[in-house]
Amino acid sequence: MEQVNFLISKFSDFCVDNGLRFDFKFYNFVLKSNFKIIPESKETISLIKILIPNNKKLNYEEDKEYKGLPTGAEYYNENGDIIDVQIVTKDNHPDRLCYKLEKGDILISSLRGAKSPVLYVDFDNTDEYVASNGFYVFKVKNADWNEKFVFYFLRTKFIRDILDNHLSSGIGISSYKESDLLRIKIPVITLDIQNKILEKIKPLQEKINEYYKKIESLQDIIDDVFVKYEVKSKKFTDGQGEHFPIKFQKIGENLFLRLGVQYYAFFEVHQGLLFDKNGKYKQVPLRRIIKQYNAQILKKGILDKSYILIDLEQLEPKTGKIKDETNEVEEIGSDKVLFGDADIIISKIDPYLAYVFINDKSKNYIGTTELIPFKLINNDVNIHYLKYCLLSNEYITKSALIMYGKRHPRLHTKDLLAVRIPLPDLEIQQKIVSEIQQREEKSNQYKEQIKKLREEIDDLIYYSLK
Repeated sequence: MEQVNFLISKFSDFCVDNGLRFDFKFYNFVLKSNFKIIPESKETISLIKILIPNNKKLNYEEDKEYKGLPTGAEYYNENGDIIDVQIVTKDNHPDRLCYKLEKGDILISSLRGAKSPVLYVDFDNTDEYVASNGFYVFKVKNADWNEKFVFYFLRTKFIRDILDNHLSSGIGISSYKESDLLRIKIPVITLDIQNKILEKIKPLQEKINEYYKKIESLQDIIDDVFVKYEVKSKKFTDGQGEHFPIKFQKIGENLFLRLGVQYYAFFEVHQGLLFDKNGKYKQVPLRRIIKQYNAQILKKGILDKSYILIDLEQLEPKTGKIKDETNEVEEIGSDKVLFGDADIIISKIDPYLAYVFINDKSKNYIGTTELIPFKLINNDVNIHYLKYCLLSNEYITKSALIMYGKRHPRLHTKDLLAVRIPLPDLEIQQKIVSEIQQREEKSNQYKEQIKKLREEIDDLIYYSLK
């Protein structure tokens, strides 16, 4: 039976801490530990005495491109390292990309469960970079603390657990306050010890970097294998600009009267093909492969039994994986969909993040209504082959052409089912799936080694503080 926690609060507690709030985990952490990460430690120092906010707003110059660092998961790898940037100019920069960066800055995400938890600015041409206001930006101001040691400390799992599980608040997108982060107290250790720990970390970090060079992205693996088996004729490249006339009669025939040029180009000029038309196999619309599953909708409130809740934050973008299956619930605050006997689940929101996974029918999965369950209706289709099509570079890129809505862009099921994919014989599909899975498993092994090395680094930091 799940343990029930009771909070007995006293108004006098708020005299001790005027930032207190009626939240069990936060309240308990503040009152029991007084913001100490190691409660029994005697001599401590608050992060506010080590870090100084460096939130310098940038005035965008004319005719200059900047490299923006948003908090979105698609811009960072599993290590939290930058793998992509958002190119912005004075004309198109979002308000959130506003902080000018300098050498030695430490960026820590304010969002709960962020894939890019902490970044250290040691790259060249820092005047070209701007950061999202979803990061808190700091400099180390205390000469008794090595900025690289502070960086490794802030990116440890035990610090992220405190931020995510004790200090964060909010429904939907949870975050924590910068002021609460700066109140965290850590044991005082000498600069000499910090430098010795960094020497021990150095070979571990070098090994991590070596493993990362061997990791292939799933999209690159899919690209290679699909070309090898002639599912498509060439490797993926971003599309070039093109010119074509628009027939308004075609727009009128569309149920939604969609006037978007990209939408028209995808369905009318390129016939809704996910891959190029020079592939070896016939192209079949998804509506001949899957149909929307008639799922039960569970209304908010107390449930009849325990379910595993899968929201978007439990999914790993662009991998087809559920990263967290521990979110068991017996009560829900909003309507959820029961995946039941569905075969594959596809997100209609933010399709360019490719939230798609195969349903495990043995588990009581429920999820946000943004996740649409589908059933296979074609016995000549390997469900894993379909999943890899929906995780390809082409799907990630082209789904963005046909989505609608500015604030919460999404796909309509009708448009999704009109997308056409190549359909080799089942035997060829199985070979494709097998080869992709073998290469994917090699990369996963490297990721597992990196995870262990990260734990070693965390242990070195933690025990140096103890």
